[in-house]
Amino acid sequence: MGIYDREYIRGESSGASLFSTSPVTKSIIAVNVVVFLLHNLMQWGGTNGVVHQWLLASPEYTFHHLRLHELLTAAFVSFDPLSLFFNMWFLWIIGRDMESIYGTVDFLIFYLVSAVLTTLAAVTIIYAARGVGGEPPVIFGPWGPILAVLTLFTMYYPRREVLLMFILPMPMWVLLALYIIFPLLGRFGSGTSGAGLGLVLTGAGFAYAYKQLDLRWSRLASGRGFRPRLRIFSSVSYDQGPSYPRSSSPSRSSSSVGGGRAPSISVLPEDQLDAKVDEILAKIARDGNREGLSDEEQRILQEASRRARIRRSDRI
Repeated sequence: MGIYDREYIRGESSGASLFSTSPVTKSIIAVNVVVFLLHNLMQWGGTNGVVHQWLLASPEYTFHHLRLHELLTAAFVSFDPLSLFFNMWFLWIIGRDMESIYGTVDFLIFYLVSAVLTTLAAVTIIYAARGVGGEPPVIFGPWGPILAVLTLFTMYYPRREVLLMFILPMPMWVLLALYIIFPLLGRFGSGTSGAGLGLVLTGAGFAYAYKQLDLRWSRLASGRGFRPRLRIFSSVSYDQGPSYPRSSSPSRSSSSVGGGRAPSISVLPEDQLDAKVDEILAKIARDGNREGLSDEEQRILQEASRRARIRRSDRI
């Protein structure tokens, strides 16, 4: 999904409904709460209940009975109301920002893929250690995908503070460290630290690769991730006049035609413009303001806004 489809570029709302903003984050929270209520109100519990048989992940059912959907459904099951509350409250804090940055489709795919990968890693480790049969630990809870979202969030806002337990202010990078260590101390499953280690490394590693390699589905599906980057050169021949050293400070004369002229921003392909805007937005997120932007970066944002207005007018 391009920058033009994101909320901070559109500057407009699709309506005043409950899910008009951050629909993916709200939907994920709603599904978790609904599953918890159904489990308790409709007595879906017990080793032979719907939850254990069809939603939780384990080597016995997920691998041996090929119930591969459990790799996803296990991430939406919680048994402890207090744990559910804090997990969903935390997802509400960090999920909205990530959804606004990546867009609804890319963020939804990121969350679902991270849920599958983290559950798969944990179940695989348990299977390798104990095999199929007996009563192996079951895998459940949104810990894996939330950890992935937290890692992604921290890469953008490492120094943003959050109130731990609504009392203690803590930077995001410290909270991420605690979130990674916590499962390794026996919190995960039935004390299987190996599965917790696999979940932690998979969630954090996937989020790191997702941002560093720009694994957005909208980019991969469009084929932009596999096309060679185009380099734009001025159509003016360099031998038409003497070349001069480029000035170290930006000025209006830099826009004149001549040797060493930078390519016009207005002719940049959309994928290159998208990449530049993403870098500038990340810089703004780190600095907290736009004061440190260069003149070229300001022009890139203006060009992105201009193209966004054109796209909106074409849809009317």
